[in-house]
This record gives sequence, C-alpha cells and structure tokens, in this order.
Amino acid sequence: MSRPKALAVRLSALHAASFFSHGFYLPFFPLWLQSKGLDPALIGLVVAIPIIVRILATAPLLSLADRSFGARRLLVISHLGQMIGFPLLFLAQDSVTITGLVALVSITQAAVIPGNDLVTTSAVQRYPGLNYGRLRGVGSIAFFVANIVGGYLVGAFGAGVVPLALSLIPALGITATLLAVPKPLSEIASAAPSEMAASTVLPKVLWIVMIAAALTQGSHGALNAFASIYWQSLGFADAAIGYFWAAGVIAEIIVFMVLGQAVGRGSGLGLLLIGSGASAIRFSIMSLQPDMATTFVLQAMHSLSFGASHLGAMAALTALAPTRVRGRAQGIYGSLAALTTATATIASGVIYRESGAAVFAAMAPLGAAGFILTLVAARMLKNQPQRAG
Repeated sequence: MSRPKALAVRLSALHAASFFSHGFYLPFFPLWLQSKGLDPALIGLVVAIPIIVRILATAPLLSLADRSFGARRLLVISHLGQMIGFPLLFLAQDSVTITGLVALVSITQAAVIPGNDLVTTSAVQRYPGLNYGRLRGVGSIAFFVANIVGGYLVGAFGAGVVPLALSLIPALGITATLLAVPKPLSEIASAAPSEMAASTVLPKVLWIVMIAAALTQGSHGALNAFASIYWQSLGFADAAIGYFWAAGVIAEIIVFMVLGQAVGRGSGLGLLLIGSGASAIRFSIMSLQPDMATTFVLQAMHSLSFGASHLGAMAALTALAPTRVRGRAQGIYGSLAALTTATATIASGVIYRESGAAVFAAMAPLGAAGFILTLVAARMLKNQPQRAG
C-alpha cells in the first residue's frame, strides 16, 4: 500500500475514533445526568458547558500545535484526559462534583475535532491525492453507527453504560493518533528557516471567511435545540423524526464524499457561498410548517448548510492561513463557531417560547450574513489572486 493510501486509512481511523466517542456523548450523556437525579434546568447547564469551554479553550489549545508541543502530543493528551476524567464520574455523588468534572473533561474534548481537521488538512496539502471529505465523512459514518450502538447498549444495560463507553473509546483515539500523526506531520515548529520567516499574522480575508463560516454554522442552533419538538408539534411520528435526522446525516456524508476533494485545491469560497445560501433558504422554509416530503428535502439540505459550509471553511483555512499559525487559525475558527452556535441556541429558546416556528426564520439572517461576508471575501481575493492559494 502506497504511503498516501496508508495515511488515508489512518486518518480515516482518527476521525472515526473521535466521532464514535461524540456519537455516544451527545445523544446519551444527558440520559446519564438524568439517571443521577439532576433536574432539567441543571442538565441544560451541564450540557452547555462543553460549548462554553470550546469558546474559551479551542484557540489557545490549537495554538500549541504550532509550537514544539505539536498536534500529535496535543491529541494524545486530549484523549488520555478523557480516559482519566470520565471514570471519575462514577465516584461523583452530587451535582456540583459532576458539573466540575464535566467542565474538566470538556477541556480535554475541545481540541480533538479541530485538531483532527488540522492534521488532515495539513496532510492534504502534503499529499494532494488525499480527499479530505472522504476522510472526514468516515467520522460522520462512525457518529451515525455510535448513535445506533449506543441506543442498544443503553436499552440493554441502562444509562450507566454511557460513562463506561466514554472512558474506553478514547483508547481508540490514542491508537489512531499515534498511527496517523507522525512527528514530521505534527511539528510545524521544526520547519525550514525559509518557512520560519513566513508571516504569523492571519490575513484580513481569512478573518472575514471564518466569521462567515461561523455565522452559517451558528444558524443551526435552533435546529439542534428545537427541531424535534417542532416536528412533534406538527404531528409527525417519532419514527418519522428519527428518519428526518438520519436523512440529514446521510446527505452530509454524501456531500463530504463527493465534494471533499475541494479542500487543498482552492479557497473554498464557492462551497461556502452554496452552504450559507442554503442555510438562509432552508430555515426560511422550515418556519412555514412544511409537510413531510418538504421536510425531508430540507433535512437533505443539511448536506449544504452544514456539509458544504464546513468543507468551504476547511478549504479556506488550508489555502489562506500562514503555515506557522495554522493551528491558531483552526482554533480561532472553532471558538467562533462555538460562540455563534451557543448564542443562537440560547436565543432560540427565548424566540421559540414566544414565537414558535418563527425561531427558524430568525436563523436565516445568519446564513444570509455568511453569504454576504463570503462575497466580500471573494471580492478581496479577486483583487489579490496570489492569496487564493
């Protein structure tokens, strides 16, 4: 097996291990919190802690990847921290201890997904034959599989299986990191003298693109928080709601597989325009109480509003971020996306309580703003074509 093909297998395993863990955490960790007797308001607070931590910690943590610390060491320590932190939850007997441990574990989780993206986009730059979307798409498949496996395990053994699984799965992440992130790929600080003289300032156009992409990602806040509740209010069966979510994940995977080659081959602004425009259209229509067939189409548009936007953001970071500060750029984008998502999610609670379905229409301007900012960035790159990579 050639080196690029072998590396592709290892990077796919890296994403699969990390998203398999998230596939257990996101749907089922709240069930464990409920089993420990936490009231709904406190569960909401604990579930929000990782988002708050990502806002504050992602950029500083990813900056470590630009130094001698390296992405390899950062990812290994992040997974190891989860292997230590989650078992401690078995000893926690009160809500204060649980909340504190979740905050600590959230710090170890914050660098994993953006760190994987940093490593993968760096590999794509080094080996143009690699397809970022296919590598990342394996992660989405693993997330989907974890949802199904987790559901069966929780049904068979109860919510106590959740922290146990979350304690064991990071071992897969450590193994995949050691295999997929060799020292030359992770230690940018050991670059040649000519590279050491490169700029460490993020270009203005990249800031605009990151904000545009973060706004587009943030537009999904109401979807994540209230889509299932909204669909129930429209009379859709629980089974149908499950199919709606599955349709979004499957469509996202297809777009990753088909369009993922764009990362490393241009600025990605075309994909970001498609994604942000799709976001504005999707959530505007979603607020109009569409029928089942239309809802399936809108969920399939997740492949564009999220999938194409994510690919566009990764392509832009790959093309526009100076080599020596790729980690910092990736971390800043992660923090911005977490900030917009958290803000939109919190605001959606107030809007949904007062206006119901209008909450989705309230998300559409975020996609529209992302579209406009992306047009501004495209104009800037047109005037500076050498910056487009």
